[in-house]
Amino acid sequence: MKIPSSRKKQRGVASIIFVLTFPLLFSVFVLAVESTRYLQTHARINDAVEMASLAVAASASQTTRENQLLAKRFVESFVPDGDIDPSDIRIERKSCDDIYQDLCGQAGVYDRDGLIFTQYKVTLTSDFDSWFPKDGYHLGYAETMTLGGDATARKYQGFTIDVAFVADFSGSMEWVWQGNQSEDNGEFSGITSKYQGVVEVIKRVTERLEDYNASTDQQLSGQDLANRAAFVGYNFYPHKNGSYYSNVSYHNNTGSKSWRWDYNIPQINFNATARDPLGTPVTTIIGRSSADSSYFNTLPLTEDFQTFRAQISQFVPNYGTASYEGIIEAAKIVSRGENVRKLIVVLSDGIDSANGNNSGDRRYPNYAATQLYDRGLCQNIIQSLEQQVVNGRNAEARIFVIGFDYNLDDNPGLKTCAGEENVQAAQSYQDIYDTVLELISEEVGRLYFGS
Repeated sequence: MKIPSSRKKQRGVASIIFVLTFPLLFSVFVLAVESTRYLQTHARINDAVEMASLAVAASASQTTRENQLLAKRFVESFVPDGDIDPSDIRIERKSCDDIYQDLCGQAGVYDRDGLIFTQYKVTLTSDFDSWFPKDGYHLGYAETMTLGGDATARKYQGFTIDVAFVADFSGSMEWVWQGNQSEDNGEFSGITSKYQGVVEVIKRVTERLEDYNASTDQQLSGQDLANRAAFVGYNFYPHKNGSYYSNVSYHNNTGSKSWRWDYNIPQINFNATARDPLGTPVTTIIGRSSADSSYFNTLPLTEDFQTFRAQISQFVPNYGTASYEGIIEAAKIVSRGENVRKLIVVLSDGIDSANGNNSGDRRYPNYAATQLYDRGLCQNIIQSLEQQVVNGRNAEARIFVIGFDYNLDDNPGLKTCAGEENVQAAQSYQDIYDTVLELISEEVGRLYFGS
C-alpha cells in the first residue's frame, strides 16, 4: 500500500522533533540518575563520618595518621564508589578545657554530670567522578564533584580516681591458695603464695591505670588529670620510714608506744577514733617483735606506676592482722588526693587476730575491730571524704572488701564496715582482678552531635 505524502511529512517532522528533544530528554535522565546517586552518596558520607568519629573517639589515638586510616576504613565501607585518600579526612581534636575553659567539669553546663571529655571532629571532603559528565551534547554535572560531611563525637572520661589498695600482709598470706585455677586461664600461673597473687593483681591493675592515663590526656583548670594508686600493707600496724605506726586515738597518747600491741589495744579510744577517723593522731610504734619478719611499706598516691610495681614486688608478709589500721591509713591517703573519685580496696584472707574463739579478749585486734566498725568507723570515713570538694564537685567515696580463702561470715566486722553490697568473696586471682578492674573502669564514650 502506498503511504500518502502527508504521512511521510509527519514522520519526517517527528524524526526532527526526536533529534531535537533527545539531548533534553537524555539530560533529564542523566540529572535524575546522577542527582539520586549524589544524594545517596552524600547521605552515606554523613553516616560514614558519624561512625568514623565515634570510632576515632573510642580509639583515642593521638596520632593523626592512625586516626585518618581508621576513619578511611569506615568511609570506604559506606561509600564503596569513592576514591578516598587519608588526606581527604581532617580530624580536629579538642579537650573539654579548650571548649568550655573554666566551665569544663561543671555539672549542668554541657551535660547533666559535667563529665570531662575529649572531642573529635571528623571532616571528609573528597572528589567523586560523575558517571555522565556534561558535554556539548547534554546537560549534567561536572566531571568531578566535591562532596563532604562532618560529625563530632566525644569520648567521655569517667572521673579519674585515687585508689588505695589495703593489703593484708599477715603471716597467713605466705600460704598457698589454690582458688579456682580454671578461672585464671594461666594468667596467674606460677603464684606460690597468696601475697604474691595479690601483688600480681595490683601490678596488673596499675598497668591498666597506666594505659588509661596515657590515652586520656585530660586537663581541668589547667591541671593534668591522672588516675593514681597507693599501697597500704598491714599486719598489726602499717609500716613506713623504718618503723610501724598506728592511726587510732589512744586514751593516753604520748606520740609513741612500744611494739607490744596487746598493751596498746586496750588503750584505744574507740569513740574518738570512730568519730573522726581522718583526724586521728599518728603514733609511732617503737621496735618490733622478734617473731615478725615482714617487710612492706606504705606508698602514697602516685602515677609513677613503674616504680610503684617495682616496690611492691619486694614486700613480704608476716605476723598478725588488724584491718582497721590499714583502712584508716588508706582513708587519710585518699583524702589528700586530687581526684574526685576515692576508692579503698581491702584485700584480705581472714579475720583480725583473735585469742582463739575468745572474741571478747580486749587485748586483740578482733575485739578492737568490732568496737570500731560497730561505732560507724567506715561510714564516717565515707562521710568525711564525700564532704570534700574537688574542682567544684563533691568527692565520691567507696570502701570495697574482697575476701578470699576464708568464709566471709567469719569476719562480720568488714561486712559492717563496707556494707553487704560492697563485700565480695573471690574464687580466684582472676576473679579479684576482674572485680578491681570493674571498680575503677572508665566510660568508653558516646556519640555526640553538635558544634
